[in-house]
Amino acid sequence: MLFKALRVRMVEKEILQAEVARRAGMAESTLSSRMQGRQPFTAWQIEAIADVLQIPPEEWHRYFFDRAPGNKKAG
Repeated sequence: MLFKALRVRMVEKEILQAEVARRAGMAESTLSSRMQGRQPFTAWQIEAIADVLQIPPEEWHRYFFDRAPGNKKAG
């Protein structure tokens, strides 16, 4: 599953994907597309989502980046 840690964080914070998108200033369809790996996250999207979910910059790699071969995450 792509972005599993990000999905877990949403559950921990009790915030739906639609609400994350709204608070981050993007369409829900945009966030959905990114989380399904169809498009990469932009830097501003990562920063906005991290702000909504209270993810400190030093932990962004755990949620948005994965260097494993064949993984479609941003990075």
